[in-house]
Amino acid sequence: MNILVTGGSGFLGKNLVRALLAAGHHVVNIDKKPCDVAETVIGDVLDAQLVDRHMTGMEAVFHLASHIEAGESVELPRKYIENNILGTLVVLDAMRKHDVQKFLFSSSAAIYGNPVRTPIKEDDRTLPINPYGMTKLAMEGLVSSYVYTYGMTGVALRYFNLYGPGEDHQPETHAIPRFITQIMQDTEVTVWGDGSNKRDYIYIDDVVGAHVLALNLPQGYHYMNLSGKNATEVREVIALLEKIMEKTAQVKNFPPRPGDPIELFADATKAKEALGWEPKVAFEDGLRKTVEWFRSR
Repeated sequence: MNILVTGGSGFLGKNLVRALLAAGHHVVNIDKKPCDVAETVIGDVLDAQLVDRHMTGMEAVFHLASHIEAGESVELPRKYIENNILGTLVVLDAMRKHDVQKFLFSSSAAIYGNPVRTPIKEDDRTLPINPYGMTKLAMEGLVSSYVYTYGMTGVALRYFNLYGPGEDHQPETHAIPRFITQIMQDTEVTVWGDGSNKRDYIYIDDVVGAHVLALNLPQGYHYMNLSGKNATEVREVIALLEKIMEKTAQVKNFPPRPGDPIELFADATKAKEALGWEPKVAFEDGLRKTVEWFRSR
């Protein structure tokens, strides 16, 4: 299958591209940054002419090109609205023009806001509490409208706290890579709140596997949670890292961040039923592999 990936140079994107190539697909990546594993077009998804040009001959699109920092979105909402929502519109319009039928993209747990219950089910209330979550919910609505108007297949995979080897944002704001680096360097481990916040951590290989399986879903709009089957407090994550790394974390607590739910974890029954998917990597095993990758650098 000929597949276009947007944002394929990032953490998830690069791992997904590798898996698609290994499965025998032909992949073209559009990203602002180069990628060493696939043919990459350097460009922006807001560039409608560029996206249109490279949509020719494609059979499916994985749309991963989004800004993803909830905290930053509170400060810079326009940046998120323009890139995430308008970028999705550009891609969908190019697909419609070239009769490309399959659109799969990374949604987020942030669409739920403060959940009415945990574990969260897909049809629970969606009420985002930061602009990032709002853009992801808007992207879902945009995709579903194209699916029903133009007979496409749309897939929104809502995953929670993705982690694993290879995650290296600059600057790093995600908890697990930041904690590992801070503990390794004997620097202050920053925690927002008292560390009791619960999150759902899911290993990169499990998320990639779900994306590849989702290529086989039939026509229609599909949305589902991808859960690591664990609800772990931030302070428990740090304790596990201390055990694995055999070092003591120098934890410093700061006031909770606005727009940061106390508990955020999911029920992934729907993904099991629709895809035959379940996470395979236990949380402590995934943390060990991640620590090993950071040490190898």
